[in-house]
Amino acid sequence: MMRILQLCHKPPRPSRDGGCRAMDAVTRGLLAAGNEVRVLAACTDKHPFVPPSDAAYAEATRFEAVYIDTRVNARDALTHLISGESYNVARFHHGDLEERLRWILQREVFDLVLLESLFTVPYLPLIRNYVDGPVVLRAHNVEHRIWEGLAAETEALSRRLYLKLLTDQLARYEISVLNDVDAVVAISDEDAAIFRELGCKRPIHVTPFGYDAGAIPRPEGRLPDHVFHFGSMDWEPNREGVRWLQESVWPTVRAARPDARLVLAGRNFPEDWPAGPGVEVLGEVDDAWSMLNRNGIMAIPLHAGSGVRIKAIEGLSTGRPIVSTRLGMEGLGLEPGVHYREANTAEAFAAELLKALEHPRNALEMGARGRAAAEDRFENAHLMAGLLVFLQELTE
Repeated sequence: MMRILQLCHKPPRPSRDGGCRAMDAVTRGLLAAGNEVRVLAACTDKHPFVPPSDAAYAEATRFEAVYIDTRVNARDALTHLISGESYNVARFHHGDLEERLRWILQREVFDLVLLESLFTVPYLPLIRNYVDGPVVLRAHNVEHRIWEGLAAETEALSRRLYLKLLTDQLARYEISVLNDVDAVVAISDEDAAIFRELGCKRPIHVTPFGYDAGAIPRPEGRLPDHVFHFGSMDWEPNREGVRWLQESVWPTVRAARPDARLVLAGRNFPEDWPAGPGVEVLGEVDDAWSMLNRNGIMAIPLHAGSGVRIKAIEGLSTGRPIVSTRLGMEGLGLEPGVHYREANTAEAFAAELLKALEHPRNALEMGARGRAAAEDRFENAHLMAGLLVFLQELTE
């Protein structure tokens, strides 16, 4: 049994997005194995604290969150731009959270601290003053790669140059801290390889997002008759991807099939987001699984990002036929043409969507193969067993 402090850059519950669900999956796995886990999180305007409705979870984790203001401040942004320090990271380093963390560390003994994402690493010096055991970074992404992709996709020169500066600052910070922690838990083999290329000498273990297969409703077997995208629209790569899907892909699909429908759903959809011919904007939905279990074809038009696309795993888990860019399925170890359809240009993406709409039974069969593969690779109990062995070896 280990006593673990899990420091999170946003509340794991409620499960507002893939990152929240990924953190919660680890918490549940560690608790199920008999460990003690205390959860301390930052909460923000974007990710507010909501008292957990699960009393057993609240008691087991003593879950609490401290508000920090991560809204972009022009003066602070300029100061960090001049100093060369990463503003992306600095926004998450706050005195109130540091004080609460200090209060906890002064009163409790932990065998291990799990830092959820790069944005909690600024608290490492404080943790080192109180914890003798290992501090492990759970890297949700290679963070600077996300911004690198956004910069490359941006047409406006001034914005592209600004994003490039932010990327360079974030990259310098990310590379500089890889050997300050005692180990890294990467979310994909691809990310683990990148961390090693960047000079990480610490032990690296790969634990992708896991889910409880038994808790996922079985697919109803209805033939797919529309296309949908499901993802948080407060994440820039999702916004850019949906914009590309609507502007560059969907007109070709509608020209070939005037009755084709595209459904868009997810958190924080801008109120003025344009719909267009054959496009329905649902925005935030109460039940993510009901959305994923619709008889639709899941589109993942991602062109920037890193890590593992949790929404892809969730789509696979429900047997959805998926059309995705290469990047959208990166890190999953699945085979295009067998488990999903891959397309990386607007023309190819439209063609693959049309194939799925015109041959729905074939699409459904591919979705079933994807579900079976996901159950083999991403069952949470199996993933947590491997992670526990890794963490226990670090504490010995």
